Order: sequence, then C-alpha cells, then structure tokens
Amino acid sequence: MESVMGLLLGTLQLFYPLIVMSAIAFVLGLILRSWLWVLASAVLIYPDSWYIGGTPAFPWAIYVPLIPVFVAIWLFLSKKRNRRAAA
Repeated sequence: MESVMGLLLGTLQLFYPLIVMSAIAFVLGLILRSWLWVLASAVLIYPDSWYIGGTPAFPWAIYVPLIPVFVAIWLFLSKKRNRRAAA
C-alpha cells in the first residue's frame, strides 16, 4: 500500500491535483444528485487522507473519505425512494 501511495503522491506528484479533482467531483455530484460522482470523490481523496492521516497532528484525517461515502449512500437511497414513490 505504501508503494502505491508513494507512486501516486511522490513520484507522480498528484497530491494537490487529487484534492482539486475530488472537490470538483464532490460538487458536481451534489449539483447533479449523482451518487457515482460523490463516490468517485471519496476514491480520489483517499490517497491524500491516508498520507495526512499518518502524521501525528492529524490522525483523524483518514476518516475524511467517509463523508463522501455517507453522502453517496444517502443520494443512492433517496434516488431509490423517489423512484419507488413515482411508480
């Protein structure tokens, strides 16, 4: 796992681009009410939160991707409920 994160964040220098892409995917997911975009945001932010969560100052940062995951679950269930109510 450390070699994958080292490749993503160190060699490819994707620390800030992943944060920006995650924020864009999260906002786009909220605008479109798409649980897939919000879930993609969680996947994109995971390497950064894993890296930041390894420091003693921010051990809670590893749990940051759970926020988009819970929002994605909420959007999925609300979309499913709306479909059932319309039928």
